[in-house]
Amino acid sequence: MAGMDMHRHGPRNLHREKVQLNNWQQTVTRVWHYLATRKWQLVIVFLLTIVTTAVTIIGNRINGIVIDQYISKHRLQALLIVCAAMIGMYLIASVFTYFQNSIIIKVAQDTSARIRHDVFANLQRLPMTYFDTHDNGDVMSRLTNDVDNINTALMQTFVQLFTGVISVLGMGLAMIILSPLLTGIALLSTLATYLFSKAIAKLTQKAFMTQQAALGSLNTQIEESVSGKQLVQLFDHTTATMTMFNETNETYTKAAFRAQALSSIMGPFNNMTNNIAYLLITAAGAISILTGHGGITVGIIFTFLIYLRNFTGPINNVLNLINTLQLSLASAERVFELIDEAPEQDAPAAVAVKQTTGNVTFEQVSFAYDTRPILKDINLVAKQGEVVALVGPTGAGKTTIMNLLTNLYPLQHGRVLLDGRDVTTMRRQDLRRLVTVVQQESFLFTLTIRENIRLGRPDASDAEVELAAQRANADVFIKQLPAGYDTLLSENAHSLSQGQRQLLSIARAFITGAPVLVLDEATASIDSNTEADVQTAMTALMQDKTSFVIAHRLSTIQSADQILVINDGRVIERGTHQSLLAENGFYAELYNSQFDQA
Repeated sequence: MAGMDMHRHGPRNLHREKVQLNNWQQTVTRVWHYLATRKWQLVIVFLLTIVTTAVTIIGNRINGIVIDQYISKHRLQALLIVCAAMIGMYLIASVFTYFQNSIIIKVAQDTSARIRHDVFANLQRLPMTYFDTHDNGDVMSRLTNDVDNINTALMQTFVQLFTGVISVLGMGLAMIILSPLLTGIALLSTLATYLFSKAIAKLTQKAFMTQQAALGSLNTQIEESVSGKQLVQLFDHTTATMTMFNETNETYTKAAFRAQALSSIMGPFNNMTNNIAYLLITAAGAISILTGHGGITVGIIFTFLIYLRNFTGPINNVLNLINTLQLSLASAERVFELIDEAPEQDAPAAVAVKQTTGNVTFEQVSFAYDTRPILKDINLVAKQGEVVALVGPTGAGKTTIMNLLTNLYPLQHGRVLLDGRDVTTMRRQDLRRLVTVVQQESFLFTLTIRENIRLGRPDASDAEVELAAQRANADVFIKQLPAGYDTLLSENAHSLSQGQRQLLSIARAFITGAPVLVLDEATASIDSNTEADVQTAMTALMQDKTSFVIAHRLSTIQSADQILVINDGRVIERGTHQSLLAENGFYAELYNSQFDQA
């Protein structure tokens, strides 16, 4: 039912993705707020990291002492004892590192799961206008690919960042204590790496946002091609579809290449500066030893180089993962954009309405989608138990009228009343329990038949489900299935005919027991074999209900209490079938044209 008439009025206003990170610091802060809920686990990781860093620092210093005090002086027995002690230290450090990584991976997975939950939860609450202006493929890309990118970054980059900060601080302090001169040389190379990475990051941020936007477009095209695969083949549109796909694929490939190429510059540059730093430190240490100044020994040089490796190692790891980090930041912003979209909300002080007699009134209702008017001054009164039919050409605004009755779209002018109460002042969950809709294209989930019917009322018993199916004339074909009511349906129940799917939709409507019913061209796509069953089921469903029938086949609405003829968003005729035929106007012309075709 969602916006069928609206989609017929001009091109959609597709959402355009931003191509740069507006505020990466804010994005990082929001990710950290998710992580902060696991603060005690992070504290444990912090303590374990301190222990492993301390063991590494002490072990490396012992290596230098061993060179100066044991190897050079041939103290073999003492050397073996020290080596055994160091093996024990490194074993303990390895065990701590394992638990540290296990905890932080668990934190990353839980964080990704909560982000995914928040995205999906807000997606369920978004108004229909959001889905009219955003491609399905792009929405799916944010929920899957972008969240996966965040998860990858948390499991890889965050581990390096979290443990690396402690390692860098610990190793930096140990380097200063060991030799301020050599530390100064090391810091020069680190400063050069920092300045270069800061400059290149500005380019990679934009490149990765462009890549993710291109990926969203690619997913949209893939989703449309798969969903419309039958139409593509029937109209021999394969070549044109492949041409469009190749263009979109090439755009994404170029964007991905640029992003990856820019980010890959960091690794080689960082390795170059590190090698130059090693060379300068070795040369400075050798000069100090040869001249006898500075108190530097071979063991100190050896220890310092190991410290420097452990100091630059975490930095190198992060820089080598800069593409993952930039990609995850771009993905995180796209995800948070979706989380921040304003959900569908009830009006302030919305009232709870648990029942209705079914009297519906439209007063001077007008509606425009984007800038194009769709409905103009619609007035109608449907009394309890009446059948009101809406007829007219495609795109006239019939479905939009029903979308406003269920408050799927914001009412812009006029009022829609249910028992004299404005529907915009009612809680949506109550309104939608009181108004049941059977759409033209029945949608069934990948659940059992019993569970699909029970969606109309989740607390319904098995007996009530089967009774609803019997009343909808669906019980016979259901029992012929191998597992009966427990048959698991595939994607949108493609194994069933359109008529059988519609019977299940009618059974779902039966079980709700709602007093107001909307049949949105419910027989338009029905095969002739099940049309009689569907018509009988709909007639039973409409008993004692205020019913709105959006009809394409005028032969199905001859007994309606009133028929509204909609054209160009206006009610141009109203009356019963016989009175409208007597007027010999627009309705009579439509009816006679269908009769002639029959």
